[in-house]
Amino acid sequence: MKTFCLATGSSGNSFYIESQKGTKILIDCGLSYAKIKNILNQKNIKLKEINAILITHEHSDHISALKQILKQTKIPVYISLGTFNYLKIKKTNQINIIAHQISFKINDLIILALNRSHDAKEPLSFILNDNHKKLGIFTDLGHIDNESKHILKTLDIIYFETNYDDEIISQKKDKFHYNYISRLTSNIGHLSINQSIQALTELVNSSQTIILSHISQNTNTYTNSYSKIKQALNSCGKYPKLKIGFQNEPSDWY
Repeated sequence: MKTFCLATGSSGNSFYIESQKGTKILIDCGLSYAKIKNILNQKNIKLKEINAILITHEHSDHISALKQILKQTKIPVYISLGTFNYLKIKKTNQINIIAHQISFKINDLIILALNRSHDAKEPLSFILNDNHKKLGIFTDLGHIDNESKHILKTLDIIYFETNYDDEIISQKKDKFHYNYISRLTSNIGHLSINQSIQALTELVNSSQTIILSHISQNTNTYTNSYSKIKQALNSCGKYPKLKIGFQNEPSDWY
């Protein structure tokens, strides 16, 4: 299995996963249709080669290109009923409704959908397994439940949220509206660095690859996330491959 992040952050999210046998998946399409095509082309991938698109939830930074994709392509889309109903898109053979703990196959990829704690209608996380490697997408989480904790221990590659830093919020509190901070820090909002450190130091091991994702440009920085997570992991004797997903440029291959 190999993967790269097209973009991740408050302005747009999309992740590419390719199985060992060449099955190509996009998780979310939160960039413009043209930008997704352009980034894929840079990686020598054609959009028409994508075997499926999995949608985590209906927020615009995860579905910006969805209507255009449904209009311009025949790529199968997998989506929860709650997200589908909220978006009011037409039900066609291109749309596949999935739900919590539903497992399905796309060629050689086994995919498990899981509920996530986020302020959306029926948000999902995804675990992908090509019988060689297992990958999980853990972003847009208000907290980490016990089911997710168990699964995190079993993964080879993890896209993991480190959205905001409480210290930065405290320093800039006069710049943010109360409702924004209240939503961000709730148990259906996003993960803070401190929450991420607590989870990662407990659950991960040195053989895993962790890609820090959905880092806020308002309440955090890339350097801050990387340095604090790395220091915390190393201090408890854990040395996974630690990478960063960026908002305005695609990542390397992992």
